[in-house]
Amino acid sequence: MFNYIPSWIISMILVILIGTLFYQIYFSIINSYSSDKNRITFVDKFGSILPYSLPLLEGLQNFGQQILPDYPFSLMSLYKKTFMPLVIFYVTHPALAFIAFFVLYYLFVRAKSPIPNRPFIRFNVLQSILLFLINSLLGVTFRALPIEFRVNIYGLMLCNTLFWFVLSTILYSVTKAMQGKYAKIPVISQAVRIQIDSQ
Repeated sequence: MFNYIPSWIISMILVILIGTLFYQIYFSIINSYSSDKNRITFVDKFGSILPYSLPLLEGLQNFGQQILPDYPFSLMSLYKKTFMPLVIFYVTHPALAFIAFFVLYYLFVRAKSPIPNRPFIRFNVLQSILLFLINSLLGVTFRALPIEFRVNIYGLMLCNTLFWFVLSTILYSVTKAMQGKYAKIPVISQAVRIQIDSQ
């Protein structure tokens, strides 16, 4: 029965269901807290961490798949058990990334968002969207390079550098979000601040 439904429709329905569920839970819990919008709650921290899965999966797709097999076996087996099924799902459903991007933008970034204004979660969602766009641009640029360069030592060094840049910025941002603090990534966090202040 599901073989006749295009995968992008299934992806869109899945994202809408998850987004609606998250919206209902977030809205009901946030209303139970005080009206102080600058108070960072557990829901704000949790909601700030989830969007970083989008740039993480994009980075693993663009760079991780090429260099992780060269890492020690224990790291590769950990990757296969945890992130590889998610990356495979992400790669086989390319529309999912863009649907998630627009859902996040609609729910959290727009000035007339249906979700109450929470500066902390809005900052992290916007930063994760920006990291996703940067990862996408870096991935497209890397894939546009000649294959001879991508498979030689210099191409692998570049891929390794880009992979660790992606991973370190996401881990740093998630750690700061768990602590209830704003991440300060040069240029990226400043661009997010400018966007939030202009609205």
